[in-house]
Amino acid sequence: MARIWGEPAWVLHSRDYGESSQIVELLTYHHGRVNALARGVKRIRRAGRLDVLTRWIVAWSGREGQLATLTSADRQGIPLRLEGVALWAGFHINDLILRMTGQYDPIMGVYDRYSEAVTALESEPPARVVCLFERDLLVRLGYGLNLTEDVDLHQPIDPDARYFFDPLSGARRADTMEGWSVKGASLLDLAQGRLDDRRSLEEARRLLALVYDAHLGPDTLRVRRWVETLMQFSGQMGRRS
Repeated sequence: MARIWGEPAWVLHSRDYGESSQIVELLTYHHGRVNALARGVKRIRRAGRLDVLTRWIVAWSGREGQLATLTSADRQGIPLRLEGVALWAGFHINDLILRMTGQYDPIMGVYDRYSEAVTALESEPPARVVCLFERDLLVRLGYGLNLTEDVDLHQPIDPDARYFFDPLSGARRADTMEGWSVKGASLLDLAQGRLDDRRSLEEARRLLALVYDAHLGPDTLRVRRWVETLMQFSGQMGRRS
């Protein structure tokens, strides 16, 4: 039986278990996602609950691939102050990690990039934070997008042209008006991480939704639909809540 000590972790998901415990999904630095039982945690004050989008230093025991048992958990730093669209964007980022990564499968850079993204939601436009995280997660999982080259012509993307985008192969110049296409400038903005222009941001969101639908299925990321609805309803495509 393995015993792990002093491991940085974020809480991705939690649910009550029995009268006094929780089962938590953690994103850890060295071990990837870990599913763990936190016994008796509901009996202590609210600050001790392992709530979603909080950061901890944890210890646990258990066998890899089975439900671990937390033996200690110390909260790190001040809890994130997220509400409205920013909070739902955080839930969506968590949903991506839960669905795109496996248990006990640490992937280089995912923990750090996740930490940067959810922290940025406190002060930066949620739609931009989510798009850049989605792009970077694909890179770290080995599914990086070719956003700078026409895959048919093997030429650099023309900012003024429009392109069809295949989630598995990349961009092809749109020679008809049929089907959805993305402007070359939007592809380059996403590649360079700018997304300060409203059109580029909207097209990047749609392109990334297409890519994740190809990997996970169109009905899988339910939280995304809520985030998009909230952004459209509140007019906060690029602003914080």
